[in-house]
Amino acid sequence: MGKIIVMDQKKEKLNVRLRMSALCVMLFCLLGQQSINAQQVVRQLSLRAAVDSAMNNNSQVKQYRQLVQQKEYLVKAAKGNYFPTINANGGYTYLSKNPEVNMDQVKNSLNANMQQVGQALAQSGTVPANMLPLLGGIMQGLSQMPLSNVVIDQQQYPNLNITAIQPVYSGGKIVAGLRFAKADAENARQQLREVENKLTRKTIKNYYSVVLLNQVVKIRENVLAGMRKHESQAEKAYKLGMINTQELLRAKVAVANAERDLSDDKNKQSLALMALKTNMGLKQDTTPLVLTNTLKFTVVPLNLENLQQDAKLHQPIFKLIDQQEKMVQQKKVVDRSAFLPQVAAWGEYSAFQDQYPVIMPPVSVGIQAKINLFDGLKKINRIKATQHLQKQIVNARKYANQQVDLWVNQSYRKALDSQERYLKMKPTLALSAENLKITEKRFQEGLSKSIDVIDARLLDEKIQIERLHSLYEYNLALADVYLATGQPEKAVEILNR
Repeated sequence: MGKIIVMDQKKEKLNVRLRMSALCVMLFCLLGQQSINAQQVVRQLSLRAAVDSAMNNNSQVKQYRQLVQQKEYLVKAAKGNYFPTINANGGYTYLSKNPEVNMDQVKNSLNANMQQVGQALAQSGTVPANMLPLLGGIMQGLSQMPLSNVVIDQQQYPNLNITAIQPVYSGGKIVAGLRFAKADAENARQQLREVENKLTRKTIKNYYSVVLLNQVVKIRENVLAGMRKHESQAEKAYKLGMINTQELLRAKVAVANAERDLSDDKNKQSLALMALKTNMGLKQDTTPLVLTNTLKFTVVPLNLENLQQDAKLHQPIFKLIDQQEKMVQQKKVVDRSAFLPQVAAWGEYSAFQDQYPVIMPPVSVGIQAKINLFDGLKKINRIKATQHLQKQIVNARKYANQQVDLWVNQSYRKALDSQERYLKMKPTLALSAENLKITEKRFQEGLSKSIDVIDARLLDEKIQIERLHSLYEYNLALADVYLATGQPEKAVEILNR
């Protein structure tokens, strides 16, 4: 019996252990699932992903894409000028009373004609024998005409006309219109590209502003931790009588200043993140963004002459001016066409012709030419205005060349200056770190003052942040260089490596 009881107790303990193990496994799985869900909420964001999001969601880019589509449809509309225009015109007319033929006017007209014939015969002196029966018949017919007006018994007149007009010659206006529409569409595409380039540059700036502030906040946190540690050491030294009250207060003030600086930079960090989300077209929610790119130094060989040549090839402003020049040239052709005749062939089919008093053929065709003889000198003044517009384009091209050349030079030199500043601050940073380490050790040994430690830490903090800013300026300068050449995607490619 004793053995059986012992065996039952062992089985019960084993079952309890199994149940506890199963519960632990379930709890572990649940916590793991929650951890996975939390990881799914956090969004990893690279520089390339940020730029792509901005291109897909930014409202200004969408606006200019709609402009491009609008211009493309205008090109299709301009092609339609080569085809005939066909119109259908139908209607119904009701007269308040039946129309009448005014017999008085008819008789007067016929009498006047007969008098002219009689005068002509009287002047000739003789009347041909074969004319006598004809004249007699005419006079008899006149005498039999009704005295009152002839009433046409019809008050309702439906009409249906189908008209086709085919331009034959327009003085080059149709061809110029199509070329103008194509240049205008290409102009819209270059405007879109210019907006996309500026948006790329702005996204790079906002992205690296967040990256910079993330690293600055870490530096501030480390400085605050160091200041608090020094404050604790200063309190101990004060209790031991090693430092005076002023030095202790200075340590406390340093902690307060560090807390204030950290708070200010965290606020800037939040605003920079909001600006980045707005630029990307994202909602201002609480979803955290983990930026995968960091501020890093990448050596990029830059050649000023090559950059200037790339700018002339790829800068959208030059292509915009090219398209505007084409549009002005086509406008000049249109202005000149106003001095030339406009020729068009036409055809018309009319239904219900048999329901009119005078029956006309149902189909009629023809060709018509039109030319303006005088319009108050409007055509000449339009041509003169277009000539001045051409001169504006010439001056705009010169100005654009000057400004882009200056832009490339400035961004190139700024990139070199930022690069040199960043590299030269490396030994300074190492020196400040070593100085802080030595000063803290000397303070602990009672060989230096509290203010020396605070100044050393603040100096180290300043140099770290200045070096980060130099690296930040270098990355932005690279983006400016390639924006000036019209190729900001190269900056994204280099910085995203």
